[in-house]
Amino acid sequence: MNNIIHRAIAILGIATALGGLTPAVRAASTVKPSLPSSSSAPVTNFQELFNRGVEKTERGDFQGAIEDFDGVVRLNPSFIEAYCNRGFVRAELGNYKAAMADFNSALRINPHHADAYNKRGTVLAQRGNFSEAITDFNAALRYDVNFADAYYNRGLAHSGIGNAQAAIADYDRAIRLQPDMAEAYGNRGTVRYHLGDRSGAIADLQQAAQIFSAQGNEPAHQQALTFLQTMQQSPTAKPTVQP
Repeated sequence: MNNIIHRAIAILGIATALGGLTPAVRAASTVKPSLPSSSSAPVTNFQELFNRGVEKTERGDFQGAIEDFDGVVRLNPSFIEAYCNRGFVRAELGNYKAAMADFNSALRINPHHADAYNKRGTVLAQRGNFSEAITDFNAALRYDVNFADAYYNRGLAHSGIGNAQAAIADYDRAIRLQPDMAEAYGNRGTVRYHLGDRSGAIADLQQAAQIFSAQGNEPAHQQALTFLQTMQQSPTAKPTVQP
């Protein structure tokens, strides 16, 4: 089986109360395909079918991806990543109940699967169930202590329940593990700004903007610059951070 790469499929920008938006949760990722595949070719091997589902997910063909992951589950009902990735796609489509069912199925197969806990936690957080989400992120980190996305997501959930210091601590850990996680700098910066640490907030937003630019993520780069300008022009403002 291919290696699991713990990073988000979607490009996630900074999204905070500074812009009236909701911070995106990093749903960890998928297994990257390594075998050639074609969306039109018949596939009978579950791994190739899974790889094709991943490719469709990355292209935004969510319904096609679900059909491929359905096929994987039929061919190999114990293939955990198929449940995890189908759940991710279902959540993207707003079918949260089905997404939760997929993550629960994955955890029945392997109760120690960090990625399944992280993905289920993202759905809970997106639905505003921050305390339950934190429980899942705790579990993800119990089984993978170096899971940067789980620290980042738990930071967002801590912000959601008003625990700013815990949020900063989690963003710190995420950045130590993944120094190019621009989202963590951006959201840490907004929490610092809310706490009155204007200089720390500006430094974090500058770093976030620099990383987004280096990564070629121009929309997020511009968003970070907009937030940075807001901070610099409103030194006494303290927006509430709302995941």
